[in-house]
Amino acid sequence: MFKRELLLVLGMGIGFIGIFNAQEIKKERKKTTTTRVSEAPIIDGILNDAAWKDAELLTDFITFRPDNGKKVTAAYQTTVKVIYDDAAIYISATMLDPDAANIPQEFASRDNFSQADFFLVTINPNDDDQNPFEFIVQSTGNQADAKISNGNEDFNWSAVWKSDVAITPEGWQVEIEIPYRAIRFTNSPVQSWGVNFHRRLENLNEQHTWSFIDNSIGRWTQYDGLIEGFENIKPPTRLNLYPYASAATTLFEGDTQFDWSAGMDVKYGLTENFTLDATLIPDFSQVGFDDVVLNLGPFEQQFSEQRQFFTEGTELFNKGRLFYSRRIGSAPIDQFNVASTLSPEEILIDSPGKVTMLNAIKISGRTKKGLGIGFFNAITEKTEATIKNKTTGTIRKSVTNPFSNYNILVLDQQFNQNSSIALINTNVTRNGRFRDANVSALTWHLETKNSKYYADGSFKLSAISDDVNHPNTGYTFVNSLGYDAGHWN
Repeated sequence: MFKRELLLVLGMGIGFIGIFNAQEIKKERKKTTTTRVSEAPIIDGILNDAAWKDAELLTDFITFRPDNGKKVTAAYQTTVKVIYDDAAIYISATMLDPDAANIPQEFASRDNFSQADFFLVTINPNDDDQNPFEFIVQSTGNQADAKISNGNEDFNWSAVWKSDVAITPEGWQVEIEIPYRAIRFTNSPVQSWGVNFHRRLENLNEQHTWSFIDNSIGRWTQYDGLIEGFENIKPPTRLNLYPYASAATTLFEGDTQFDWSAGMDVKYGLTENFTLDATLIPDFSQVGFDDVVLNLGPFEQQFSEQRQFFTEGTELFNKGRLFYSRRIGSAPIDQFNVASTLSPEEILIDSPGKVTMLNAIKISGRTKKGLGIGFFNAITEKTEATIKNKTTGTIRKSVTNPFSNYNILVLDQQFNQNSSIALINTNVTRNGRFRDANVSALTWHLETKNSKYYADGSFKLSAISDDVNHPNTGYTFVNSLGYDAGHWN
């Protein structure tokens, strides 16, 4: 049975690759040439710097929503300029609005949207139509940024960049500085980057774009314009160190307890496209708490991840939906079983409610040819409950969670500017009598080059064992075919 399903997967994969070679999406691509400046503009929202004087003017925005393809009237037009120097790319935009006095400006925290207009930039140095960086400035000055993969925005990704806005009698203006360390690009003497600009008008419930996006076919990231003329820019060294230390004192009924911790997070650019993230003896005490949920079902309750190390830059590790990061450093797996091992003379005097993570690393990135590579490894320490004999006063330890290693390897090849095939393996190895697990998956999203027809599917294989004599294996296969264009889907 297993061989038959595997042959079916391989056969369908070969067949899909063979038929998914239709003509590419037809699009008239807007192009512009950027200008190098010797003196950077001051980022204050006031566009009177000499650096903007000779920059090419980008305009003729088109409606993205709701009247897709309708030309924006002169009263609400947007004009954009793009310049660069050795350190950053700079973008300015002037957005006309006849009702400038009533532009919505409701405040919000970073990476959150409110009742406010916004200006959005997507930059894709690899120009692959699938993996741009996104930078957003709202009319309040609030920032948001995201890493996009196949049209999906990951707002957990964050960069350091500058922006400012100014409300004028004619509308509002924005000025942006994006340092090269915030994005990833190759070390080539002359470069062209995919780019698009969006403008949201809250009062009109409209969104405009510089390069037209056809809502009836394909993804919105496939319609980027092109900025040419980046010359002699170098990817900077990307190294960030985040040391931390904390201390706490607890007083209760005359008993004083003191606790402290120290560690460090490291982010280092191995190459222009690959990044190493590492955390040593992490302290997640600052993250938010989960809501209390009464789970009466047979399956575990899953909560969203709130620890930054596990939320930022994880799009590769989420392929196949195999990785649930909250199991790393969660409650001990034998936390509630230890009570059943007690003799009548014994009492449980201490049982830790969480497992300490010793360290974790992840390496991720994507080559110029579209191959995404991700490697993740985390180690948690042994956790023990303390048991006391009431008669003799002796103390013994019982392991509630063993020394454990968690590992993920991902290979994700993108092609045709709209398709991908990924191979994922996840593994957890626990010391001693506790169970181990290994789960692998082959996933695919294949589209014809014109993005009208697609196939989505996966084949997954799991092997779980409490010990060598009781293996538990299983597999699943699923595939769907569809038509996604025009008025009918």
